[in-house]
Amino acid sequence: MAQNYASEDLAVIDERFYTESKTSMIINNGLTMTFEGVNTVTIYNVDVVAEVDYVRDGENRFGPLVELGTGVQSFVLSQDKAFTFTVDRGNLEDSKMVQEADKAVKRQVREVSIPTTDIYRLSVLASYAVANTQGTLASALSASNVFQGILTERAALIDAEVPVENLAVYITATTETYLWRDPEFKYACDKSYADNKTGVIGRVLGMDIVVCPSSYYIANFGFMIVAKNVLVAPTKFNMVRILDGVQGIDGKVAEGRRYYDAFIPTNKGVAIRIRTIA
Repeated sequence: MAQNYASEDLAVIDERFYTESKTSMIINNGLTMTFEGVNTVTIYNVDVVAEVDYVRDGENRFGPLVELGTGVQSFVLSQDKAFTFTVDRGNLEDSKMVQEADKAVKRQVREVSIPTTDIYRLSVLASYAVANTQGTLASALSASNVFQGILTERAALIDAEVPVENLAVYITATTETYLWRDPEFKYACDKSYADNKTGVIGRVLGMDIVVCPSSYYIANFGFMIVAKNVLVAPTKFNMVRILDGVQGIDGKVAEGRRYYDAFIPTNKGVAIRIRTIA
């Protein structure tokens, strides 16, 4: 005899995997940029003069007088991002309420907004380093040369007088596999600093090693070292709202908008080093 089996739709959502912010640790929160009423702000930098030998007679014993110069750098907000979607009342009630608007907005932020911001910030840093030739072009990365390459770029930061006790090294998952196959790295790495949420796998010589998906980086990316006070990341506004009773829609409308950017002050830019692959 034929059998008829029962079925039921469960109010369970198959959530996607997602990543927490991987760049919040490197934001310079000590420099505040207020864009109230404007989309551009300007900061100053001040020159220094060279020391000379003191002369014990005559005029200008301290050296020739030079008027102290200044420079300016302007920052213009460029990232004006938005999203919107509807949740029809009929669709909501016919689907066991799985499209609940407030939960859907949180999902949108963690799966789209946060990764988009990380990718943009990392691209700003990497593009700056490449444009200013702050790094090395390698033929390939391997277990025998990645850690040595990181130490080489760290040495370049020391030569540039960058404090190296608070750095972040951004790598791909493939590069991570090379590092764990290097006994010198394994010996030097302090895994007590590991944090799965931020992608940190450990710390070496004051450098947090951060793993991100390869899609977060520019093409031909090997690794990148960044001082944690380099990037300034102002947000003019970050808004989400859920509207009910919108004309022509029996349900809810979710909207979100973010106006933000990421900048590198002139005198902080030397604190970025990148290794790219030919």
